[in-house]
Amino acid sequence: MIVRWAMATKTLAESSKLRTLSGGDLEGVVFVVLAASLWGTTGIGAKISYGFGVGPEGILTLRLTLTIPAYMVLLVRRSVRRISTSVVAIGLLVLGPYHILYYYAIMYAGVSTASLILYTHPVLVAVLSKYVLKEPAIKRTYIALPFSVLGAALVSLDEVSFNAIGIVLAILSSVLFSLYVVLSKLAMERGVKPDEIALGSSPWALPTILLFQVVRGFNWVSAVRLEVIIVAVYLALVVSIIAYLLYMKGMKVVGAARATILSTAEPLTATAMSVLLFSEPMNIVKAVGGLLIVTAVIVVASKRQP
Repeated sequence: MIVRWAMATKTLAESSKLRTLSGGDLEGVVFVVLAASLWGTTGIGAKISYGFGVGPEGILTLRLTLTIPAYMVLLVRRSVRRISTSVVAIGLLVLGPYHILYYYAIMYAGVSTASLILYTHPVLVAVLSKYVLKEPAIKRTYIALPFSVLGAALVSLDEVSFNAIGIVLAILSSVLFSLYVVLSKLAMERGVKPDEIALGSSPWALPTILLFQVVRGFNWVSAVRLEVIIVAVYLALVVSIIAYLLYMKGMKVVGAARATILSTAEPLTATAMSVLLFSEPMNIVKAVGGLLIVTAVIVVASKRQP
């Protein structure tokens, strides 16, 4: 009787633990999907700023500059005496160059082509997660992977350009974004807090972008006005600070491979917002792509399997 009671108690404890993990897992999924949805509003801010005469690199510079106060507050509140070298390296060497390369990929190849190539990153992250992060292989992740990549491609599909330079730059930007995800997860595994990566990587990306613009020349400064600052504040607060906080906290729970699949909710949100706010046409191809992304999210959000 005592032995049976002990076994029953152990089984109950294990099932309770499983439910706890499942709850935390679902929370991580929600965080990543919310982050991706907020990233999907970037295009709205960009279109508004372009209407004010400020180009992509100008609004990006303002956006990243306005993330500095949040990072400084974090450092002061925690009395941080030594800034994480991982965060500095990720910002300077990965996130900063990613922004530059993706901007030029769009310039040479167009938004559609650049987006199509960028959203192949879940495949690379899945490979790196397995061999670099040693994340356990989860069957549902690999089932959802083609749905998410194909869905993102169809949602982003518009007028495709085959400019060689643009394609190369888009591939490099996809690789850098994949490295950003994997290196951020690796840093968290080594003790760096998710909020430190989320709030620190954007400010540390700024020097790289400023150096690049010093070489090219600042051709957007004269266009900065109050309304432009307001747009930049939105992008900094919502798209950079809140979204990256949600993404890092979610990725810490669900892992890098699953997080990148869930992040394909970004082009879906961007398309939906464009249709609702700018009356851009919706066609069957984009609708099918959206359905595939939703399917991938549902599969990934299902109960985790070993």
